[in-house]
Amino acid sequence: WESNEETVVSVGSSVAGVKERFTPSESWLAELRSSLPLETVNRLLQHLVPVVDDMCERQNGVVDETEILEVFKDITMVGLLPVPHAIVIRKYQPNQYTSIWFTAFMWGVVFLRCQQPPIFDLECIQLFQVS
Repeated sequence: WESNEETVVSVGSSVAGVKERFTPSESWLAELRSSLPLETVNRLLQHLVPVVDDMCERQNGVVDETEILEVFKDITMVGLLPVPHAIVIRKYQPNQYTSIWFTAFMWGVVFLRCQQPPIFDLECIQLFQVS
C-alpha cells in the first residue's frame, strides 16, 4: 500500500484553519483487513490461482481472458465454499406495535374509502398490476 499526496483523503475538520488529512497506516490497514469477511474469497482464490498459474505455464504466459473463463465454467465449487446457514422460518407473533400499526392502517383505508367526494381517484392509483 503506497500513499502519496494525490491519494490522501481530506477529513474536512479544521483546527485553526489547517485541514487534517487522513493517511492510511499499516496498523489501520491490518485492522481493516481483519474486520472484512474475506474467508469465502480467500478459499476461492486458494483454489483458482493454482489453476490459472498452471494454465499460464502450459501456454507460456499467453492466455486469453475467454480461455480462463472457459476453464472456470468447468470447475465446481462444491465442497470448497462454506455451506450457507439454514433458512429460519418464524411464525407471526402479534404484539402491541404490530397491532397499533394494523389498526392505524385499517382506519386509514376506511377513512380514504369513505370520503365524499373522494380525495384521490382510486382508479388511477395502482399498488400492483395483475397480468
